[in-house]
Amino acid sequence: MSRAEETLRGQLPEYFRPIIEFREILKAHGYSLDKLDETSEKVKDNNYIATCDEETIAYYEKLLGITYRFGDTMEYRRARVLQKYNTIVPFSIEFLRDKLTELYGEDGYEMSVDSAACKLKIKVTSDCYGAIDLLYDLLWDVVPAHIQILANQQTTNRVPCRLYAAGAVSRVFVQTIYRHTVYDIEEAANTGGAVSGTKIQTISNE
Repeated sequence: MSRAEETLRGQLPEYFRPIIEFREILKAHGYSLDKLDETSEKVKDNNYIATCDEETIAYYEKLLGITYRFGDTMEYRRARVLQKYNTIVPFSIEFLRDKLTELYGEDGYEMSVDSAACKLKIKVTSDCYGAIDLLYDLLWDVVPAHIQILANQQTTNRVPCRLYAAGAVSRVFVQTIYRHTVYDIEEAANTGGAVSGTKIQTISNE
């Protein structure tokens, strides 16, 4: 029983509820109302770029001249469209800093400015999908042509793993021979394995 059908049945008088005809009518109406609610939610979500579906984001991409590439996630595509929409002039360092913070967060990038040399250095440390592409699109749209840009992405990816090590020495005999005396040194390693009868001799003139 759908939610709408249950609501409609609750509004029906008790003596009508067991009747099959009424129950089937309420089931049909309930299904229609559920579809209407679903469509209304979809329309509401598509009013905003941050929550729109794939069909709507494709329309925005076509409108703004953005090319979809296979493998682009919906989050990345929405962020790219929002970036295009929010790009404004004139350019300022604070505006660029705000846009970088919006894209990567406060800890997701590093930026330094050399005003005398008209040089801008940006290092993206965020590992989010398409981070460097978003950066290049932003810089292309807002940074004046006379400013030299040095930009790159540096991320550290940690992959969990296990290290296994094994050895195979059964008996090691170490002997040091001097000119006047001989000292036998007891075994230095004794573990299970597949090498046996190993002998190491060191001859010294001391």
